[in-house]
Amino acid sequence: MIKYNEHIKKLEEELSEARSDSDKNRILSVLEQLLSEYVKTGNLQKVTETAFELYPMYEKNNEKEKVANVLITIAENYAMMGNYEKEAEFSIQAKEIYEEKGNELSIAGSLRVLGNSLYNMGNFDESLSALFSAIEIYKKNEKLLKLPENKTANETFAHCLEMIGMIYGKLNQAEKSREYFFKALEKYEENDVLFGVAKCLNNIGVSYSKTDSQKTLEYYKKALSIAKKQKWLSFATSCTNNIGGVYEDIGELDEALKYYKEALDNAEKYNLKNKPYFLKFIGSIHLKKEEFELAIEFTERSLELFQKQNVQLEIQDNFKQLSNIYKKKKEYKKALDYHEKYSAVKEKFLNREIVEKISHLQEKFDESNKKIIELKKYHSLISKTLKKSMNRSFIGNSKKINEVMKLAMKAAKSRDTNVLITGESGTGKEIIAHLIHCASSRKDHLFVAINSSSVPESLAESEFFGHVKGAFTGAINNKAGYLEEANKGTLFLDEIAETPSQLQAKLLRVLENKKIKRLGSNNEIYVDFRIIAATNKKIDSLISKNKFRLDLLHRINTIEINIPPLRERPEDIKPLLYYFVEEFSKSLNKPIPKINVKVIDKLKKYQFPGNVRELKNMVEKALILYNTDTLEPEDFNTGKTIIEKSAEEIMKPKTIEEMKIQMILDALKKTNNNHTRAARLLGISHSTFLRKLKEIEK
Repeated sequence: MIKYNEHIKKLEEELSEARSDSDKNRILSVLEQLLSEYVKTGNLQKVTETAFELYPMYEKNNEKEKVANVLITIAENYAMMGNYEKEAEFSIQAKEIYEEKGNELSIAGSLRVLGNSLYNMGNFDESLSALFSAIEIYKKNEKLLKLPENKTANETFAHCLEMIGMIYGKLNQAEKSREYFFKALEKYEENDVLFGVAKCLNNIGVSYSKTDSQKTLEYYKKALSIAKKQKWLSFATSCTNNIGGVYEDIGELDEALKYYKEALDNAEKYNLKNKPYFLKFIGSIHLKKEEFELAIEFTERSLELFQKQNVQLEIQDNFKQLSNIYKKKKEYKKALDYHEKYSAVKEKFLNREIVEKISHLQEKFDESNKKIIELKKYHSLISKTLKKSMNRSFIGNSKKINEVMKLAMKAAKSRDTNVLITGESGTGKEIIAHLIHCASSRKDHLFVAINSSSVPESLAESEFFGHVKGAFTGAINNKAGYLEEANKGTLFLDEIAETPSQLQAKLLRVLENKKIKRLGSNNEIYVDFRIIAATNKKIDSLISKNKFRLDLLHRINTIEINIPPLRERPEDIKPLLYYFVEEFSKSLNKPIPKINVKVIDKLKKYQFPGNVRELKNMVEKALILYNTDTLEPEDFNTGKTIIEKSAEEIMKPKTIEEMKIQMILDALKKTNNNHTRAARLLGISHSTFLRKLKEIEK
């Protein structure tokens, strides 16, 4: 490092001389050398200053490739400073220049940098898109990659694969994550990039951590072996600590202690900042082994260092650990002393947050009282419906609907598993969502149902996140949003595919950290809810059109339940018919009529484009109008259906005008006669839609 500093000092002196002589070529040459040295030493400020000085020089000389290269340097420098928006901005500028020059390997490199910025900003779907585009370029240029001068491009190829693995890991897709880590590992090994190899081995270990402790240990140890050989002290210490953690989790305390002590020895030898953590972990192991004096010694050493560093959360944690040790020793006075210290630090640490929140306590109390009243009403209403639905297996006895029920009950067992319910309009998606909620441990809290398409985009943030008084014109009171209302309960998002793109990104962040801020407030509020989403659209096609985020889809469809349309399960028509007849007879205060068997035959031939909802409406209409003691086929107006049409009628071509009319009618059916949504579905303005509708009605 000293030699580097001396070399930089000489170059800086040379630059000063070149500036005095106004020697432009020499200035350019020295700046290029300095930029390289500043990058090596990690002097972020100097890298930025030098790169921005070189940029206009290259532009003036029309050296486009060098302009792009320096833009990538600036982008990567911003990444190290944590400014990922700037990283994205400069990588896009570089990419445009590389595209203009037709330099494919450099385009792929800029896509990798862009992918990194998007990943760090939490835009996983866009990051994946950039990284997959880079990989396509690399695969297309395999011959070029074999040339020695393209070794760096090969490393970047491997890094793209590694980042994809990291994204899938964030999306809780361990197998997919491993697949790409192994691909990256192979590339790093081909190019003898040992640090990349070690990182991938460590990441593979992480991917096994929830399912296979032995595999986790195997890969951690392989990573550690390489780190030790290469004398990567910090990385080796991190791997050693990770291994200790696995052994502690599986109860092999002696092995855990051995690795934690090795990590501590490294930290002491090389003065690493994470030393107090290792001391605390060792204290924890001795506590578990009931070696109380050693547990006290290491925990106190950890506490002392954390107090010097003023790390309040760790000070608090150590006080708690000491209290537990003395409690185990049955020295209750000391246990109480440390518990009081723990409580005092906790209170002090949380005091600022408490002060900020105290003004909301009365409001929250009032809201809670209202919610309790609402909840009691809600449960009194839902319990009967739930009981009937459960007893009737979601009102149907077909194999398909039984499979839906089984999957719904599996989803209900896990309180945090997000569920995506798919199916055509009218199939009963909200009923299934209710059943999952009411059969889960969240049943004693609210089921907050939102139709995503009905929330205006301009009000979406306020409606979902809430706002504080004065946040905007018209915000005369504090208001809790849907996410806050659903705390401890279930948030049901119907028509999730209609969610505005900006709101999709914000929902994704909430699902990751479970924290929200009301509009106009800086206070974070922790929320704990399960999302059940529903859609009648093909989300895959929306993703391909960039209308729905891939990473959000991965978050909401841990379990996907598809409800088949009624026409695919005609055996359910009879039980549904009898159920609705009984229900409407009671509500209309009429005797329950008999049902002619021909009614069921007729209904089974009908396609039911409106599904169960359409059948329900048919029954209600029939019950209102019938005057005899038996329901007859003519009481159910199904119109002319596809099944009743002849083959010639089906094959007969329509005129363009007829096709237009049919499109409008189909749009109205799909949107349940909502004119605004039907217009949006057809891609025309609301006024145009109304005009065309009037033309049809004439």
